[in-house]
Amino acid sequence: MASETILEVRDLEVEFDTEAGVVRAVDHVDLTLEKGRVLGIAGESGCGKSVTALSIIRLLPRPVSRIAGGRILFNGQDILSLPKDEMYRIRGRRISMIFQEPMTALNPVHAIGKQIMEVYQLHYPEMSRQEMKTNAVRMIQEVGIPDPGQIMKKYPHQLSGGMRQRVMIAMALACEPEILIADEPTTALDVTVQAQILELIQSLKERLNMSVILITHDLGVIAENCDDVVVMYAGRIAESAD
Repeated sequence: MASETILEVRDLEVEFDTEAGVVRAVDHVDLTLEKGRVLGIAGESGCGKSVTALSIIRLLPRPVSRIAGGRILFNGQDILSLPKDEMYRIRGRRISMIFQEPMTALNPVHAIGKQIMEVYQLHYPEMSRQEMKTNAVRMIQEVGIPDPGQIMKKYPHQLSGGMRQRVMIAMALACEPEILIADEPTTALDVTVQAQILELIQSLKERLNMSVILITHDLGVIAENCDDVVVMYAGRIAESAD
């Protein structure tokens, strides 16, 4: 059966303004993500992996960076040409991202439950508060955290690194997105927890029939978890293969 392309990145260029002048962080990058498959992006730190991911969901830091050229086609539609409010509806609901640092990505002054419920508040404003709470508890269970009722009341600093990463995954998957971007989801976790997190992403991908972009510098992780892989170096694609 012919595979269906869900995301195409064509000739993407991203530039940053620095004190030394304009730096091109992503240089004519091409990527293709097929429906239901896992695409691995590998490469050393600073090669442009995360910048490429942030470009896809249009979350590049402003005003120091900009997309200087190229197209990003999601189900055939160029999301770079969409107005902000339309992109707002796609980001988090149809394309979601697990960010690299769960301690900085989670808000330290809000309880875990409130932060997960906020996802439903943004994307399903018609939902009642009780429904949001029920869904948040279900998502915490879904990512394998015991005693979700208690976890809802806790704050990020009260959880271990692995738990915080699972909370990030729960938030990213709350709206059952079509594409999940996982940016170094196992950084700073011990080996056992790394394996659990990757296994969790894989099982949720299969259950929800998601497509996944997995960003890592660990080729072992790529070999175990990905269907396709691109290797980036100095802002460019050095090679790609299955």
